[in-house]
Amino acid sequence: MVKKKRSPAAADKSGKGSKEAGDNDHFAVTREFVESLVVAVILALLFRAFEAEAFVIPTGSMATTLLGRHKDVVDQYTGYEYTVGASAELDRDTQIQERDVIQAVDPLYHRLTDVSQDTSYSGDRILVSKFAYDFSAPARWDVIVFKFPLEPQTNYIKRLIGLPGESVRIFHGDIYIKKPGENDFSIARKPPAKQLTLQRLVYDTNYPCDILEKAGFPDRLEAFPANTQGSWTKEENGSFVCKPQGETWLRYRHVLPDNGKNIGYWALAENNQPIDTKVARDRCSQLITDFSSYNTGTVVESSNYQHSSGMHWVGDLCLECTTKVESSSGVLSLDLVEGGAHFRCDIDVATGKATLSSSDASIKFDQEGVIEADTGVKGAGTYAFRFSNVDNELRLWVNDRVVNFGAPVTYSPTQDVVPKWSETDPGDLLPAGIGTSSVEMTVTRVRMYRDTYYIAFGTQYTAGRHSNTIVDYASDSHPGFNFAQESDIRAVLTDPQSWATTNVFKARREAIFDLEDRQYFPLGDNSAESSDARLWDIGQQFVPEHMLIGKALFVYWPHSKNKPIPFFPNFSRMKFIQ
Repeated sequence: MVKKKRSPAAADKSGKGSKEAGDNDHFAVTREFVESLVVAVILALLFRAFEAEAFVIPTGSMATTLLGRHKDVVDQYTGYEYTVGASAELDRDTQIQERDVIQAVDPLYHRLTDVSQDTSYSGDRILVSKFAYDFSAPARWDVIVFKFPLEPQTNYIKRLIGLPGESVRIFHGDIYIKKPGENDFSIARKPPAKQLTLQRLVYDTNYPCDILEKAGFPDRLEAFPANTQGSWTKEENGSFVCKPQGETWLRYRHVLPDNGKNIGYWALAENNQPIDTKVARDRCSQLITDFSSYNTGTVVESSNYQHSSGMHWVGDLCLECTTKVESSSGVLSLDLVEGGAHFRCDIDVATGKATLSSSDASIKFDQEGVIEADTGVKGAGTYAFRFSNVDNELRLWVNDRVVNFGAPVTYSPTQDVVPKWSETDPGDLLPAGIGTSSVEMTVTRVRMYRDTYYIAFGTQYTAGRHSNTIVDYASDSHPGFNFAQESDIRAVLTDPQSWATTNVFKARREAIFDLEDRQYFPLGDNSAESSDARLWDIGQQFVPEHMLIGKALFVYWPHSKNKPIPFFPNFSRMKFIQ
């Protein structure tokens, strides 16, 4: 509604003209001017803060946080929708399409599929704040836009990792920071929101593969120990009902029908041929790796898709489950394994008390004494749990709320972390579990995630690039191990009996980058396919402060799915950028 201004004649119908009326009119005009000025300034600041120059993500270096040119693929057997990069379709210099991405691999079951008929879409369009860093300094884990130091006319987008004056160490997939004046590196821990953004889905019980199950391929969730199998019943809807008969666990096994051995289980399943469950379990179990389906798009027919990723063991994991608790008392436990150490969360169903611990006596938590907190678990009910071990820190969420243990639950390993296995304790072969000895419950959904793995690679390690693959491995300090033989690495990843003797995990290198004042170190979220500061010319592996453009804020226009009408906005992918 527009409010009309009061005229001087109407101000005093008695005809007496008053000083008070004149003063009021003068005040109203002044107030209107000031309000208009304030509104104009606010609008100008907002425009500057959210100024975007139709910035389109061109490549997959930040996938899957931000998407470059890509295809949306729906798996024909599970219905799971995933993305595969299609930047390879365009000539880098001319941006003219010259070939089609025709193959991809799904992230859950690693099935090679034909995507030649799937549409390719342009990358996400984002809003960039050019105003954010006028008021506060850039922060670690921000997504930043900057001018590429080697080609200043080109804009890049990456995640900010190293700040001015710091030294950055990439080691075993994690980021370590040595700040000015410090003598030692400390692991850089992601805030909860950043952690959830950077984790990648490995498995989801909401997307079962019926043809594999029908053929007899082993389920990824299994009762442990095996003699407690009677405690668990799998329902037709995929949920697991537990009526415990002593201590029992529902544990996750990363078992894939094609793990690089070309065994042919997909062909058996698709042709309705039976699969020997026990043999398949032994042959197809492996460690969780940094495999990324986004990187599997190929423009030539080839089944050797895993050259692009999946070469590194990832021990930083996150377990999610939705659990309907039937009991009013007892203890429900969540467990994650890394390097053979069990990190456990015990939740007392009666009181809601959660207690965190580790089975490895050599691991010392920074928080002394018993580590416990109150949660919203109070007797029978349905609860969503999320338990993570990422960046040497344990976190627990209950119903999407982070549980406060009084202080961060952090720790520092005292020795190299390598996967472990034994006949009595499968360790990293069964890296996650939901267990109890007394709580009746129904587990309706289980999801496994792994953390982003940063590959320790730099221009000084050009020999580490093999078959267009960026890898961590270096053989110079470990005679007898040839990092160039990818088959050797994959053989170890799938052979738990070799983990105690192999040099593969110890052959992972480190990369260190030193920053001076006003220099920033960026990395891509898609570490296996990112041309970031690790790969720039020696002496230029940083972004000067004056080349920072701003902070990426919002995906305002992901590609339209043209549903229910053409050009209808894809609201599900519009998001604030974490």
